[in-house]
Amino acid sequence: MVLSLSEYKVEFLRGLADNTRLKIIEALKERERTVSELVETVGSSQANVSTHLKLLKTTGIVKSRSKGKYMYYSLRGEAICEFLNSLEEMLILMRKKAFEGA
Repeated sequence: MVLSLSEYKVEFLRGLADNTRLKIIEALKERERTVSELVETVGSSQANVSTHLKLLKTTGIVKSRSKGKYMYYSLRGEAICEFLNSLEEMLILMRKKAFEGA
């Protein structure tokens, strides 16, 4: 099934709409990691982290590679980091303006 651009946007944003997934993404902004490393960083169970990674892969945010007995996860590309950094800057600015009453 091929998604329209609008549908893909919704799926992509849905991938970001969870606290655990955002923690995983933030950890992957630093470097690629294994599930075990993500479990430790995020503070969640392996099953939970694996479920979130599956959804992040489906949305195209995360990719994986196998090396030996380990699976390594990373963000799909630099554009994802740039988008997330821009989003963060925008949210900080919006929050600042809301507190100033602008």
